[in-house]
Amino acid sequence: MRFSRVVLEQSLRKIGYTDIRLAPTGAEALKMATERRADVILADWVMPGMSGLDLLDEIRRLDERRHWYTAVLLFTAKGENEALLEAFRRGVDDYLVKPPEANALAARVYGAGRIASLHNALLQTADAVQAANRELIASNQIDALTGLGNRRYLEQRIEAMLRVAQARHGGVCVALVAIDHFKRINERYSYDIGDDMLNNVALRLRNAVRPTDVITRHGEDTFAIAMAYQEPSLPRPDLFARLVETTGMRAYHSDMGDIEITVSVGAHCHHSDQAIEPLSTFIGAAEDNLAAAKVAGRNGFIYR
Repeated sequence: MRFSRVVLEQSLRKIGYTDIRLAPTGAEALKMATERRADVILADWVMPGMSGLDLLDEIRRLDERRHWYTAVLLFTAKGENEALLEAFRRGVDDYLVKPPEANALAARVYGAGRIASLHNALLQTADAVQAANRELIASNQIDALTGLGNRRYLEQRIEAMLRVAQARHGGVCVALVAIDHFKRINERYSYDIGDDMLNNVALRLRNAVRPTDVITRHGEDTFAIAMAYQEPSLPRPDLFARLVETTGMRAYHSDMGDIEITVSVGAHCHHSDQAIEPLSTFIGAAEDNLAAAKVAGRNGFIYR
């Protein structure tokens, strides 16, 4: 309702926000965000035409295309845990129960702004690293299409991680992530669309892992993620389940329509209390697990 939007604007201005845009519908909010990006979007869960969750999906697609992160908060009268779980699964940053108390509103908006700022700082750093990596293509360690390291680069990083793990009693894990039926996608849609999809999946993976994790291109349809860890309980299997879910959460939007994405993941880990494996054996075990994940039906993971 217009009155609710006006009251919300007044509340935000009282806590110091000045660049505030009001939209009567989700579609209009998406149009505004497309014309000029926002740090934080506050939206009602239930709106005419486009719901808050639908708006969230469109904002995430928009962010993927322009390498930006917009924090999204939903207002809801709902208290059902399942509905909130679905919202967080689809990428919402936070929620507020209507009508929001003034201090709670301020705290949530401040927090959302920090989330957006941190995400965008990481994206800018990643873009800068990618630009620098293009200059290293001549060294045969960088994949020209994605700007990620290649297999040679992965092997060097894993060797370094294993040395540190042995010295500090930690562990190293490599996860191979393959786009399911990628050859069919190339044949049906075009190799250009396939190349764009590879870059999109690389971005999704970058957003799904820690800044310290190393993402490389491992093959035509496959990425590798090298992860170092200290805690004996890590990595947990839900880490690899999250890679599968996050990468395939939204369809890839191409000029020829939306293309559903699923991935298969094969992972292998080494801890310092285990016998040291040759590098080829270490990576080969992950490749065997990836092959097993594909045989098991794809869109899943195998870690052992």
